[in-house]
Amino acid sequence: MKAIRWYGEGDVRFEEAPEPTIAHPDDAILRVTTAAICGSDLHLYHGKIPKVRPGTIVGHEFVGVVEEVGPGVRRIDTGQRCVASMMTACGRCAPCIAGNHAGCPQFGLFGYGRMFGELEGGQAEYVRVPMADMTLYPVPEGMADEQMLFVGDILATAYSGCHAASIGHGDSVVVVGAGPVGLLTVECAYLFGPAEVYVVDLVAARLQRAAELGGIPINASEHDPLEQLRSMNRGERASVVIEAVGNSSALATAWRLAETGGRIALVGVLVDEPFPESAGRTWLRSLSVTSVTGQTIRYRDTLTQLIQAGRLQPERIISERIGLDEVPAAYRRIDRRETIKVVINP
Repeated sequence: MKAIRWYGEGDVRFEEAPEPTIAHPDDAILRVTTAAICGSDLHLYHGKIPKVRPGTIVGHEFVGVVEEVGPGVRRIDTGQRCVASMMTACGRCAPCIAGNHAGCPQFGLFGYGRMFGELEGGQAEYVRVPMADMTLYPVPEGMADEQMLFVGDILATAYSGCHAASIGHGDSVVVVGAGPVGLLTVECAYLFGPAEVYVVDLVAARLQRAAELGGIPINASEHDPLEQLRSMNRGERASVVIEAVGNSSALATAWRLAETGGRIALVGVLVDEPFPESAGRTWLRSLSVTSVTGQTIRYRDTLTQLIQAGRLQPERIISERIGLDEVPAAYRRIDRRETIKVVINP
């Protein structure tokens, strides 16, 4: 089969790979019909994720049709169209029962190497899906792949960040970063009743897309973002800040924009970045800081219902649709911030 494989920093290739087979009774084989490049794939692209084997198939956002199931699969059938969660979980342990699927002892992440279960990813024609009864979610009749694709990762991540930040009626919210997760965070934030949602970024085209989703743009390349926020927010900082980038500069911006007693949710993938302020300074400012892993399994029912009701339209953030052979060039465009969200049709 054809797939996208990682060989080192800046080196992803379109090439042949072995077709997956059932390895465990609870596995399924999915024929991928739609996939995507996630912003967190750039951490892998930049070589920041340790213990990734050269030749690993990348990608953790994908929808497809079930081609085969193992003898232990009970809820998923061949021929069903399903969206995969970016993570695997058993559904039976105490963390899973509590809704914390990332705490499952069998937690894995597609296409992210040995630290995350050594699972091959979904930027391919086929993918093996462990614990298929939990990992896969049937796409409701009448819904398109692109409507459901992001339920398995970035839409759930955005919603999880808003929930963890306890956005309430009348809050002033700032989203740092107008990439795919940031844009969906804008859309999700309005579900919780804030007074305003501001969006900080350096790229005018991304801020324009954020404005189309209801965000109030703050261009950090033109003026100091704190001054801009105060000029529009009654002289105040924000009660909630959601960091949706995952780098040191965005962290520093998040801390600057939060008011005393404010809430900061860290949604962007962080690897080795230090906090911008000491624990003592953070304590003096009474900041509540929460790190967020998207709860894709926990919230997929809720998100599907919101999409069906027209309250969320996640497909609006898509900027390109490409074939699998075009993916290596698309990684370079994403890295240069020349495009926002790239969807793949294998």
